[in-house]
Amino acid sequence: MVKIPSEIKEFIEEQGIFVVGTTSGGNIVNVSPRIFFKIEEEVVYWLDFFKHKSYKNFKANPWTTLAVFNKDNLKGYQFRGTVSFITDEPTKNQIKNSIISETLARSSSQKIKSLSNQEAEVIQFEVKVCYSLNPEEYSDMSIGSDVDSTQMF
Repeated sequence: MVKIPSEIKEFIEEQGIFVVGTTSGGNIVNVSPRIFFKIEEEVVYWLDFFKHKSYKNFKANPWTTLAVFNKDNLKGYQFRGTVSFITDEPTKNQIKNSIISETLARSSSQKIKSLSNQEAEVIQFEVKVCYSLNPEEYSDMSIGSDVDSTQMF
């Protein structure tokens, strides 16, 4: 796994949202935003409340892309890696409660508060490679990888 540098972790937390890209078994692409998340040194956790397209894609193909971007200063990052489901109930509940607490601290939205009361799957994303999305930088060169990123996609 790739260690997520603290400045990138802080950047994602400041944005408060990122987009997850998945593909189905039939190579149909899906993207969806995530606001209920928690970032640790080598993994990102998020909650899946709906079990729609992304959830089905995770089951068919665990390779996932996560992207975060700040439109004002044209800075961002893309991560590629694999997802898995946290199924151990004590661990799942601890991570879920932590994510909900952190999300509610960032937002006062009633819709978000209402959503936080629903059942959710806990997704674990293990970062395999990280790229800059900054236009001035070489975005096709990884800034962190534990795999040969030229052979990944």
